[in-house]
Amino acid sequence: MRICYIGHPFHERTDSTRFILELLQSIGTVTVRHSSPDAPRQSDDPLVLEFLEGNYDLWVFAQTEYVAARLVPLGLRNAVIVPMYDGARDLPDAFWRQFVNSRFLCFSRAMHEKLQRLDQRSIYAQYYPSFRQVPSRAQDRQSWSGFFWERRPGGAINIGRVAKQCRAIGIGALHVHAAPDFAHEGRGRDALRSRGVLADVSITQSTWFDERAKFLQIMSTPHFHFVPRLYEGIGMTMLEAMASGQVVVAPDTATANEYIGHMASGILYDPDRPLDLPQLSHKTVEMLSKGAWTKVKSGRETWLRDRERVISYLQDDGRRWPASDSAAHFILSLQRSVRRRRVSNSSP
Repeated sequence: MRICYIGHPFHERTDSTRFILELLQSIGTVTVRHSSPDAPRQSDDPLVLEFLEGNYDLWVFAQTEYVAARLVPLGLRNAVIVPMYDGARDLPDAFWRQFVNSRFLCFSRAMHEKLQRLDQRSIYAQYYPSFRQVPSRAQDRQSWSGFFWERRPGGAINIGRVAKQCRAIGIGALHVHAAPDFAHEGRGRDALRSRGVLADVSITQSTWFDERAKFLQIMSTPHFHFVPRLYEGIGMTMLEAMASGQVVVAPDTATANEYIGHMASGILYDPDRPLDLPQLSHKTVEMLSKGAWTKVKSGRETWLRDRERVISYLQDDGRRWPASDSAAHFILSLQRSVRRRRVSNSSP
């Protein structure tokens, strides 16, 4: 199978959608193209020409549904669209209804349910990264520390808010990864300035790393991880934080609240009351850390079993699955067990 994958250039830098590429590479030969929603639309003209040449059996659009929309009048059919909730949640219903001949793969239940209400063909899955060994962290409350990737300095979740949240929880030190999604925001009025203390919280900072391993090391060391945006697509850094046993502090919105159980595997807060946070003991923090790591461990096992269904859907091979969400693999395993038992009982 010849596959054309059109992704977001920012994801190439963060490596957050590599797992989608790996799925596609397991079923065919993949040609990778990129499109930015912030670039002029004529920059996608070569993709339109490539579509008209008809060299591919399958087109996959990862957070580039706007490119797919340009191809619908030209006969787009065998396509899978992977929308991200943060970028697609406000698009009107009419936009999604035009993809009657396409399919959707969602990693947000909220997005999946919206598309199903619009009678679109969609499946839902939850991706979890590999769980890692939890790094050694200090065992006293006075040493609590946090990590925050300041992606949108002018947004609702910024360094000022997070520093106040740290003070409310009792976190004395915060490392800020000052690498905004848009470079110019790093120089703007709302950007983090070089400050050693903010809201009585000690501040350290970093910018982009040349090696992803160095970023992960810095990110996973603190006790707490603050989600940087009100809404997430998959929330890969959030999942990686959970995989290292960090306590994630996130707004009670998709997709964070689809992965985190409040006071079980993390902390969810009302976006309109960001300082209304629970009082924590060190024992509670240890419990939340273990809960986060356990959630990723269990979720990873679920994802590895569910890959078969997702690959079948990408191939559109006609196989029937017993459910359209992440419980499908479980129901399927039950059916297989029953079938094996019947075969065993019928054997002479």
